[in-house]
Amino acid sequence: MDNLEKMRHTLSHILAAAVQELYPDAKFGIGPAIDNGFYYDIDFGQTKISDTDLPKIEKKMRGIISRKLPMTRRVASKTDAASWARDHRQDYKVELIEELPDSEEISFYDMGDIFTDLCRGPHVENTGIAGAFKLVRVAGAYWRGDEKREMLTRIYGVAFDTEEELDAYLKRQEEAKARDHRKLGKELDLFCFSDLVGSGLPLFTPRGTILRDLLNDFTQSYRLKNGYKKVCIPHIANVELYKTSGHYEKFPEMLQFISQESGDHLAIKPVSCPHHSQIFASSPRSYKDLPIKYLETTMVYRDERKGELGGLSRVRAITQDDSHVFCTEEQVGDIFGELIESAKDLYRRIDMKLKLRLSFRDDSDGYIGTPEMWKKAETAIQKMADKFKMDYFIGEGEAAMYGPKMDFMAVDALGREWQLATVQLDYAMPARFHLEYTDADGSKKTPIMIHCALIGSIERFMSVYLEHTAGWLPMWCAPENVRILTVNDQVLDHVAKITSTLDDVKLDEPLPNNKIRYTVDASADSLGKKIKRATEMKIPAILIVGPKDAEAGTVSIRLRDKEETIKLPDLAAYLKGL
Repeated sequence: MDNLEKMRHTLSHILAAAVQELYPDAKFGIGPAIDNGFYYDIDFGQTKISDTDLPKIEKKMRGIISRKLPMTRRVASKTDAASWARDHRQDYKVELIEELPDSEEISFYDMGDIFTDLCRGPHVENTGIAGAFKLVRVAGAYWRGDEKREMLTRIYGVAFDTEEELDAYLKRQEEAKARDHRKLGKELDLFCFSDLVGSGLPLFTPRGTILRDLLNDFTQSYRLKNGYKKVCIPHIANVELYKTSGHYEKFPEMLQFISQESGDHLAIKPVSCPHHSQIFASSPRSYKDLPIKYLETTMVYRDERKGELGGLSRVRAITQDDSHVFCTEEQVGDIFGELIESAKDLYRRIDMKLKLRLSFRDDSDGYIGTPEMWKKAETAIQKMADKFKMDYFIGEGEAAMYGPKMDFMAVDALGREWQLATVQLDYAMPARFHLEYTDADGSKKTPIMIHCALIGSIERFMSVYLEHTAGWLPMWCAPENVRILTVNDQVLDHVAKITSTLDDVKLDEPLPNNKIRYTVDASADSLGKKIKRATEMKIPAILIVGPKDAEAGTVSIRLRDKEETIKLPDLAAYLKGL
């Protein structure tokens, strides 16, 4: 454990000590160090704790820190440890202790003479060197993550070596809050939720639907360029399909029902790859036909706990820019090469850096296929990452259930990493479905299946991209590229000339034939109000038309970072260059 983690762990104990002084009847769960800070799960009984109580607790913590109390480790037998927990009415600690082996040495840490906690440690030497911290929020947390158990109060804190690092982190958090896609989605009229429809089921407005469609056209344009063919599948299937593929065990929460008409046992699809395998299986295939490349943008459905749903980041209805390739072993390298180059170019165009994670299996259950098959696939993926000279790290336990994958981690404007694009190598599913093709020598062989999504879930990608851009979407995908604001009614003839010009403008990059989407605000409101409305909607280009513009044949253009006036004949080229 590095020193910063020790500091954060010590701060969780200082938090508990402060709570014990303020709320003597509190019972303590666990208090670990986590990324950027620490938390402690606490049972306050009938007392309700909220964010408004944090300054009081924080003040008490700072008093404890100033006393530079030593953190002293001592050990006890299981019997003595359990007696201590019972004597102090710490029921959650009793439960933890009783689950430990009888032979295990149990350690405690004393904070001076004011607080003792069951803990493996380690900690810093005394409270005076616990670092810079701030309590940030209160949340509910089920004891041990079990929704059937007690609901505890979780108090979160952030902590760093220095006040400068803490201040920088808090500043980034404030910026992230301002960029929150849920806030932007409401302000920009992109999507909404309805309790009647259900949690995790977003509804997209006309503006939001334009953005979704453009993002989808963008990602699928790469596949179309490389010879993929569109297919279309239903949203339900016989449960046997998912039993054969292995997804039935992977997604026990699948929404299933019995057809009243036929008695068929059906499920709403959690994935689309088994369906695509059956399109491949529908006709005899020769090695001359391969690779066969399918693409489809389709919605899949996966249940989530209510507390895990959040805006577009985690939803129950997931729209994937899906694609599947059936190929020979010799073709795998070329297919991966196409997809890697597509991912690199796509994220370059939207100004997001990429990192690569090779997601391999661990020793746990839940994967399909033989160990030999997995070793072969993992070796193949690593060789391809090396071949394309990509920097990568290996994430054990991050593989899909049917095979290893390349996960592209996009880095946003705040330096946060998001797993979006993925390319997955699958030897298992074709074998489970007995897929085959006839090779040159007349023998039957099993194809290899490659799964790919360049932006992953459109909903999740939209959440990331909105926060990356702070809602200032670029011209090509802004639902409304241009808004024309009139100073008075005397300029309407000139506005007609401007709109006629806009009707012929196409933003060819990065999508061909992408027409300008504009509106005209000719209301009687003041120009100041019109500018405020357009700016709040983060319109990339605001055209202000006054009598001087009409007389001179010009257009006054207001962008996010500058203003200028150009001649009307130059407007098309100007907008295409933004």
